[in-house]
Amino acid sequence: MWWGQAPKIMYTFVEHYNLSGKTVIPFCTSASSEIGTSATNLQAADTSQATWLTGRRFSGSSSESDVVSWLDELELQ
Repeated sequence: MWWGQAPKIMYTFVEHYNLSGKTVIPFCTSASSEIGTSATNLQAADTSQATWLTGRRFSGSSSESDVVSWLDELELQ
């Protein structure tokens, strides 16, 4: 993350990869930047109309159990 934005390569990927029928859950790690509007902007770049869920930023001090707890909360199959 740079100032709340994903790297440009992520936009290129979303613009060119067919995510139709997929569920996208944006997440990132960052020492200081929040997830900001990056997830919203990436979703806007998606022309394949994937299902986008709310993303999350994890700090450098996040543990594996923090990530697992978040994944459990999503109730994915």
